[in-house]
Amino acid sequence: MSDERTLHVTDQSAKGKESAPKEWLSRNALHYIVLFTYLALVATVMCFHEPWFDEAQAWLIARDCSWKELLTVRPHYEGHPPLWWTMLAIPAKLGVPYEIGLKTINLVCAGFMIWLLEFKTAIPEILKAILPFSYFLCYQYGVTSRPYALMIAAMVLVAITWKTRDENPLPVVLSMMLLCLASSYGIVVSGVFAAYWTILLCRNRSLFKNKQCFFGLLALLLFAVALLIDILPAQGVYHGAFDYPDKPVQPKWITLLYLWLLIPSETLFTSYLSDSYLQFVSVPLSELLFAGTLSAMMWLFLIHVSRRRSNALLLLISYTVLSLVFLNHFSVHHSGIVLGLFISFLAIDCAQQPLSKDDWPQWCLQAAERCTRGLSQRKTHTYSVMLRLAGLAVLLISVYWTFSSSICDIKYDYSSAHAVASFIKKNNLEHYRWMASWERIYADPNNPDATANKAVASGGYCAGGSECVDYTSWTSGALILADPYFDHTIMANAYKDRSYLSWEWCVDPNAAKKDIATWKSWGEPEFYDTIYQPFFFTDLGYDRNHYTKLKIGETTAPWKDQRSHNSVEIYVRNDIYKNVLGSPDTGITWPNGRKR
Repeated sequence: MSDERTLHVTDQSAKGKESAPKEWLSRNALHYIVLFTYLALVATVMCFHEPWFDEAQAWLIARDCSWKELLTVRPHYEGHPPLWWTMLAIPAKLGVPYEIGLKTINLVCAGFMIWLLEFKTAIPEILKAILPFSYFLCYQYGVTSRPYALMIAAMVLVAITWKTRDENPLPVVLSMMLLCLASSYGIVVSGVFAAYWTILLCRNRSLFKNKQCFFGLLALLLFAVALLIDILPAQGVYHGAFDYPDKPVQPKWITLLYLWLLIPSETLFTSYLSDSYLQFVSVPLSELLFAGTLSAMMWLFLIHVSRRRSNALLLLISYTVLSLVFLNHFSVHHSGIVLGLFISFLAIDCAQQPLSKDDWPQWCLQAAERCTRGLSQRKTHTYSVMLRLAGLAVLLISVYWTFSSSICDIKYDYSSAHAVASFIKKNNLEHYRWMASWERIYADPNNPDATANKAVASGGYCAGGSECVDYTSWTSGALILADPYFDHTIMANAYKDRSYLSWEWCVDPNAAKKDIATWKSWGEPEFYDTIYQPFFFTDLGYDRNHYTKLKIGETTAPWKDQRSHNSVEIYVRNDIYKNVLGSPDTGITWPNGRKR
């Protein structure tokens, strides 16, 4: 009898062990569906996406820089730690084709980000189903290949390991080191978290008692200082104000106001901004009020949930410090970093205590009770369903942007990368001389800040005179976009023969004059990539009548539900146009070779 009981218990135990994986799979089925759908969607759109400047620049640095320059020189000009280029350098230096190498690395990082979100956080299931397909997590940081997916993954890793930081500090310290390596903004976030953690340990008088925490924080400090030294801006490095010389710079207090009242809403709900620098943005009051209302609701929710778990102070300090850093350089595509920070704090809160009905403020519960008093159970249920559907519809706005942008990316050329590269290869034009125009603006070569202010105040190009400064290190970008498809730079006048843009703005004016004189001595090139300004021809001794402007293609770049259109045009010397390209028709539009 005893043996029968033993066999029965053993049999039940075996069945329990067999059913455990099935239960686990069933419980995580939605997460697997989300992850694989995300990967399939991103990979599909990637197949059609033409890399733009940021993507080409990173690949060219990874491919063409020596390891020493990549690790110790480029960070001073790019403003970020070298991890992203180091990752890209593995396929780039091994000869993996450009788009395959670039997109594979980013797909792995984006997949890692969503895997952490789905399987390692305790945020509400509805958010796990929707957030992966939101605009910034899916399209901006999934389809376009930049280090932001890795940065958000690192922030989520910090959130996952934050709860056990005192008992087991190594995982959170390593997570913060990864966050530092992913982006200079990551150094800021990690610094705030580390400082807050240190203060808590000091308050509890356990900083020196807990040797693991002490040495972990010390290692993190030394690591962050080394990275900061590595990314300190070089003298004469590019200033962001040059990008928009015809737009006034907003006062910093307005930019700060936008960072708190506009950007949170722009992460998920509103589409008032395009992808530009926030310091040049001017938003109508009506739009700011509406976005500010939505942002305030987001802040109230996050602060309330974090306050109940004693994390509100860390949230506010982190965003305050980050927003002060953003005052100097914030492009609107950085909004996804803000979304990543909010997700990370929600993950920290939910790791301590999952969201529940108790998290609703009392006044909300009391208001709901007053509204439903006297209603039948059926009507109460109907209104509840309607409110939930309305909330779901609001959350799906960002998902709509993802699908809208993805469809646009599939249908149209995102950048001129394919068009220019295929034009050159199809017509065997690599052995001809390709020149690119440079930047000439009103400037003070001895004062970068005054240069930026003067450029903005003057409104664009400088036709001639003593205030004109030539920046021959800055060339037009169409040929840089094409460079990754060739084993060398296409530009004959590339700065120091570099395939990428080096961001060295404030160069010696005499050196710039020497560059232009050298270019002039070469005579008229077969191909010239420039926008039309008379001095781009006359200063080099070119006769505009000797060239035909050829439109190679058109681009349509999506931003949420917005679209920006542009043409890809190259000046072709007439003899080449007629004898090599084989057409005297000056109205020709050359096909870009891409099959749709």
